Amino acid sequence: QGADMIKGIGLVTKKAGLDEAEFHRYWREVHGPLALRMPTLRRYVQSHRLAEPLPGFDQVPYDGVAEIWFDTLADITNLGQNPDYITGAQADEPNFIEMEKLAFLATREHVFIEGPPMTRDTTWIKAIFLLRRRPDLSVAQFQDYWINGHAPQIPRDAGVMRYVQCHQLPETYAAGAPAYDGMAELWFEDHAAFLAYWSSPRIQKIFGDDAPRFLDGANCTGFLAQEYRVRWP
Repeated sequence: QGADMIKGIGLVTKKAGLDEAEFHRYWREVHGPLALRMPTLRRYVQSHRLAEPLPGFDQVPYDGVAEIWFDTLADITNLGQNPDYITGAQADEPNFIEMEKLAFLATREHVFIEGPPMTRDTTWIKAIFLLRRRPDLSVAQFQDYWINGHAPQIPRDAGVMRYVQCHQLPETYAAGAPAYDGMAELWFEDHAAFLAYWSSPRIQKIFGDDAPRFLDGANCTGFLAQEYRVRWP
């Protein structure tokens, strides 16, 4: 798993005028292989937003999430000087991405439900939640509560195959507030399993009661996605 790896998260909106199916095809087939030119890239997953909405989140500004793993934060912060990136993936981004809407997070993963091993071809679907902390909480308070207060409440018997929190690295805040303070990922066997989870009164009560304790709900968003694993161990 490489627990010490740094995970970069690119929040992607399709280019205006580009057909949705064409956007997803281009991202997978044309753009994906360009990233493989970077030898420092340890893992690369594209999370393509599904047409089915995540109930409660109607207005979602993103069409997908690019997830890239590197050994160090420097590998990510120096991407702009990496010739393999500049001449490959970066040069291609304007062909299918709305560049002024592109946002980026630099995170570390915390795994709470490990689940069975995922292969390159595992077909689970994933619920992605982009989270902003309550404005009266410090980064440290938010991260502490998310780990120690919220995570233990997520049931291990309700169909969640895997549960990961991605925390924005505290040292990055010196450069300005990120778009979000973190991303939560919950994998399910299929769409029906997700709906059974999300619509259950037990789960709705957990989130309804707990989210206001640490989240700025009006500025959080979420969607369902299918992973396309471009570089996978």
